[in-house]
Amino acid sequence: MAATTSGALTKRQMRGRRLTRGGRRSLTAYLFLAPALILYLAFVIRPTVELFGLSAFDWNGVNPTREFVGFDNFARLFADPLFWRSLGNNLIFVVLLVAFNVTVGLITASALARAMRGRLIYQLIFFLPVVQASIVTALVWKWIYQPEGLLNNALEAIGLGFLSHGWLGDPNTALPALALAAAWSGFGLSVVIFLAGIQSIDQSLYDSAKMDGANTRQMFMNVTVPEMRPVITVVFLLEMIGAFQTFDIVWATTRGGPVNSTEVLASFMFKRGFTDAEFGYGASIAVIFMMIVLVAAIISLLLRERNED
Repeated sequence: MAATTSGALTKRQMRGRRLTRGGRRSLTAYLFLAPALILYLAFVIRPTVELFGLSAFDWNGVNPTREFVGFDNFARLFADPLFWRSLGNNLIFVVLLVAFNVTVGLITASALARAMRGRLIYQLIFFLPVVQASIVTALVWKWIYQPEGLLNNALEAIGLGFLSHGWLGDPNTALPALALAAAWSGFGLSVVIFLAGIQSIDQSLYDSAKMDGANTRQMFMNVTVPEMRPVITVVFLLEMIGAFQTFDIVWATTRGGPVNSTEVLASFMFKRGFTDAEFGYGASIAVIFMMIVLVAAIISLLLRERNED
């Protein structure tokens, strides 16, 4: 009995020591996470909560008193035709940018993966616009699209001068032109991510496809694309969020014009909140904006998990 009791106590003591050791490790982990958690609470959670609160008030940013209006800002927003125009422009912008960077980026990365020489040089060339300041990118493309700019001069040189016009001054071409400029600035990141994913594919899959007589196009469609589905989802998510958040290239080139043809949610929110000093209304736009991006991100993540399964 004494031996049994002693053994039981020993087991309890060992279990207690393990729990104590685990508690210490958890405490250490929480201590290391604390600085990041404090910063996250201070600069993400707190402003988000204040944003939701501000959306329920009518405030010009100067008057110390705020008038509580409840959901009136949201009712006004949903009845505003310019909001729906901005949302539609944003969706078109997202489709154009994502389609270009995902499709062309994957094809370019696949070609670079097969290249024997100059791969690093091409990666650097493609990646340079990514590290370039966004305002510089906007000003460069604004100069390219000018009536006397590089694009029209190039069209004149190759005998297509009848196509030249003010690209950013035409409501029919301004938004696609800006989408192309934005896609160019983020194209290199897509290529680098895709190239890393392609290089991790088992080479034996390509060897087997070659033995079965598959050509380059067939190997791309039947080996590269299926194996790259998780990576494609990641790039799709990054490009989609970036496209929704587009502001600087629009503001530095057209400021939403002409005739609101390039107005996006971010520029619409900035005008209402800061230019018109309607901070409550601007906050309601920001809330809807955030919810749209959040829902789109969740859907993309669910699709990614489904592809991985």
